[in-house]
Amino acid sequence: MNTLSEALARKTVDELKALAALLPQVARAGRKDELIAAILSHLDGEALRSLWQRLDEMQQLAVAESLYTPGGLFDSQLFRAKYGALPRFSVAAGDDKRSFGRRYEPPTPLCLFLYRDALQQSLPLDLGERLRRFVPEPAAASLRLTESLPDRVDDEPLTVRCTEREAIVDLPLLLRLADQGKLQVSDKTSQPGTTTLRLLADKLSGGDFYGPAAAPLQCEHEIGPIKAFAWPLLLQSAGLTQRSANKSALSPAGRKALSAAPADVLRAVWQKWLKSTLLDEFSRVDMIKGQKSKGRVMTAVAPRRATIAVALQDCPVGAWIAVDEFSRFMQAADLGFEVAHDPWKLYLSEPEHGSLGYEGSHTWDILQLRYLLCVLFEYAAVLGVIDVAFVNPESARQNFRDLWGADELAFLSRYDGLVYFRLTSLGAYCLGLSQTCSVAVTQPRAGLSVLPSLTVNVVRGSLAPEETLVLETWASPIGDTAWLLDRQKALAAVERGHAASELGEFLRSRDDQPLPETVEGFMRTTQELGKALRVVGPALLIECADSEIAARIAAHPETAGLCSLAGDRRLLVRAEHEDRFRLRVRVLGYGMSA
Repeated sequence: MNTLSEALARKTVDELKALAALLPQVARAGRKDELIAAILSHLDGEALRSLWQRLDEMQQLAVAESLYTPGGLFDSQLFRAKYGALPRFSVAAGDDKRSFGRRYEPPTPLCLFLYRDALQQSLPLDLGERLRRFVPEPAAASLRLTESLPDRVDDEPLTVRCTEREAIVDLPLLLRLADQGKLQVSDKTSQPGTTTLRLLADKLSGGDFYGPAAAPLQCEHEIGPIKAFAWPLLLQSAGLTQRSANKSALSPAGRKALSAAPADVLRAVWQKWLKSTLLDEFSRVDMIKGQKSKGRVMTAVAPRRATIAVALQDCPVGAWIAVDEFSRFMQAADLGFEVAHDPWKLYLSEPEHGSLGYEGSHTWDILQLRYLLCVLFEYAAVLGVIDVAFVNPESARQNFRDLWGADELAFLSRYDGLVYFRLTSLGAYCLGLSQTCSVAVTQPRAGLSVLPSLTVNVVRGSLAPEETLVLETWASPIGDTAWLLDRQKALAAVERGHAASELGEFLRSRDDQPLPETVEGFMRTTQELGKALRVVGPALLIECADSEIAARIAAHPETAGLCSLAGDRRLLVRAEHEDRFRLRVRVLGYGMSA
């Protein structure tokens, strides 16, 4: 939109007459230029202020929003999200007034401020300059908080999970499982395998969000794992684990994380996940097909996550917020994002008839809201950033029922049951809203008695899963409540980068008595012998035709620094020296076959 004169010039004479009828003492007849001049004379000074005051509250807000939006554009989607309705641009007329077979609806005074150009309405720039003298800037979008949670939602019981403590407990557990090679992940997708998902469902604090019994009974679709699926991917994206064959092994950074403050590690995991390209979370909304079609179908994940993280920063710590309200707030605050470049390639059930490219099929509630639900439920909640309140997803959200191919679906996504969430103190720390986190360190659950025989007995309470994994690293079970420190296991732990002092700290914090000297000696010896040998790199074992050739090459100045004798006829050459060694032995008159 350019100027007011240009906007009026694009109107027809009939349209100008209708606008003139809204103004006092303005003739409704005349040539086009006369009508434009008359209208312009009333859109300045006190006449403009008087006209502004004739607008109802919603119309005034529409002008104000456009006035303080770059380019003067009126965003109807944003306006509806912020105020719950749209302003009236026309007045319904009687059935006797028709124009080309359609009911004629006269314009409201709002049409003297906002003008349609192509498919959108906007405020002329020069008119905006006049309005800024007396039209105040509208208040920013705000979140409506939920004072108290209901017991049920649509007759479904509401489950509340406080995830901050769960994340603090789960983090070391996952790191220990990775250290012991118990996390299986796919080489191609990096996603956890079935065995790992079952293991984590049993091990994770509080279990997964939905148990097997929570699967819908009237369809073949299961809710499936959420926490168990997310954790292995989060650890990989943060560099705390690394793939080795089809397993996740603890990385050097992961070993350091075992002794670091859990809140600091979780914050680092959150921040690195925000930028990770390991997985597009929308792929977990697997009822929507076609995401891997040819061409650029889906948008980049990092900008989507970043937008949601920015919106979360507006949430007060400890206050429950309805997910639908948070979704509305994001739209009203202009915190939008795109999920797909080409929604025509996304579909339900069948690519042609079920395509989401049709009008009304790729709305915010179908794409952006489903992605938002996934990020909140499967990643923010798992890391303890938010607490969650949820119901079974079956029939929780029905805003997809009009889509072609949705008849047989119990839900559009496994995350549809998320109804409320609240930002935790850990979440505020992860989001950079606070500089410290007051989450208490997990206290030992079991009391131990460590004997000179290297036996460790559980004498009080019971071992938590993470405590059991620590003992499994250094000892072997010899009964339901007894363990024996194992030299081979301990050496393997030191080889992987653990320090025997970790074992000492674990035992001392759970035994009221000083550790026996035999146990102290076990740890000292293990630490020394565990590093007695060191891998410096791969080498080639080369066999010579006879011992004389081997001795001659090993002693010759051209090759002595590149090899060493390994028996009478064999030489050892480090892999990085192979090419140089081949050249040198040729100078000496020898060839080396594969």
